[in-house]
Order: sequence, then structure tokens, then C-alpha cells
Amino acid sequence: MNLPALWDYMQYDMEADRFSNEMKNSEKRKKLLKQQEFLKDQQARFAKTESDIAAVEERIGKCRQEAERLGKLLEGISAEIGDVSDMGSEEVNEKLKGAEKLLNAMDACEKELAAIRNESEAIDRSQTEIKRRAAKMKLEYDEVKKVYDVEFARDKLKLKELRDAAEKQAATLDKDDLDRYREIKRHCTPPIAKLVNNQCTGCFMTLSVGTLREIKASNAAITCDNCGRLLYVPD
Repeated sequence: MNLPALWDYMQYDMEADRFSNEMKNSEKRKKLLKQQEFLKDQQARFAKTESDIAAVEERIGKCRQEAERLGKLLEGISAEIGDVSDMGSEEVNEKLKGAEKLLNAMDACEKELAAIRNESEAIDRSQTEIKRRAAKMKLEYDEVKKVYDVEFARDKLKLKELRDAAEKQAATLDKDDLDRYREIKRHCTPPIAKLVNNQCTGCFMTLSVGTLREIKASNAAITCDNCGRLLYVPD
């Protein structure tokens, strides 16, 4: 394994990764993502108010139907009470009680309608506030995105240049060496560490005597006992 060449490649590879992470973690990108989440939340809230309004309208319709039904029943009882000549006192009292019961039911229905209307007005106010907040955030989002898009286009070009430089260096390496490097990189970054004062500079663990002896006696690539990184001993 040509560790010096692989080490040089790693510098290009890590620089490209570092810059890619900077792009992902830029303050403007974080702000945009946060604003996007806010706008999605407002959309969900608005959809909920639309559903609530539909439910309220249905309840109002049912209350009105019930009020009409009770009104017709009351009209019937009123007509019957209007002619009491053929009724006994007990029958009259029953009719009056029935009328009173209907009046109470109609009163309850009116109160429920008033409560539903108040609820509907509260939903309307909430919907108006959601629209206001969403519109304000959309303006802020558009301003930030305008600047971010310019920076992203520039950074994307720079990242491509860094990746191209890394790939150019990779073309000079043995495929097996590169495959091993990438396999180690999947669980350990950076995948190569220098050996300094008998310590792996990746995890800062002192290597075992056996591993140190193996490094001195062999030109083969040796990995750290602790972290699994390839160990590079500079000349």
C-alpha cells in the first residue's frame, strides 16, 4: 500500500468534505430550513382552521334545523291551547308543560348557536393571524433565499473544484488501496492517522508493543488497535 500517496489524497478528500459540511451547516441554510418548517406549520394550522370552519358550519346547520323543528312543534301546541273549551284542566296543564319544555329546548338551542358563532369568530381571527404571520415569514424567506441562492451557486462551483481535485489524485492510486480507504472512512474519519510518539493521532491511544513491532518490521499497512484507522509513519 502506498500510504504517502493515500495520505496526500486524504488531504484533498477531507478538504472537500469539510467544505461540503460548511455548506450544509451555513447559517443562511439553517435559517431557510427553520423558515420552511415555520411555513409548513402555518399551512398545517390553516388547513386545520378550514376543517374547523366546515365543522362549525355543519353544527350551525343542524342547530337551525332543530330550532325550526321545535318552532313547528310549539306552533302546534299553541294552536291546540288556543281552543281549550273541550279540554280538561289536566290536559291543558300537560299542553302548557309541553310548551314550556319546547321553549326551554329552543332557548338552549339559541344559546348553543351563540356559542358556535363565538367559536366561529375565534377561528376566523386565528385564520387571519396565521395568514399574517405566514405572509411576513414568506417575505423574509424570499429575501434570505435570494442571497443564499447566489452564495450556493458559488459554493457549489468551489465544491466541484475540490471534488475534481480529489478525484484527480484518486486516479493515481491503486484501486484496492482506495477501496480500503473508503471502507475505513465509512466508520472512521479521517481514515488515516499519523503515528507520533507511539500514539495514533486519530484516537490518541498508545499502540500495543506487538503492533509497534509489526509496524517496524513490515511495510504492510497497519491499523490502529483501538480505532481501526490506517497508521501512517512519516519518514
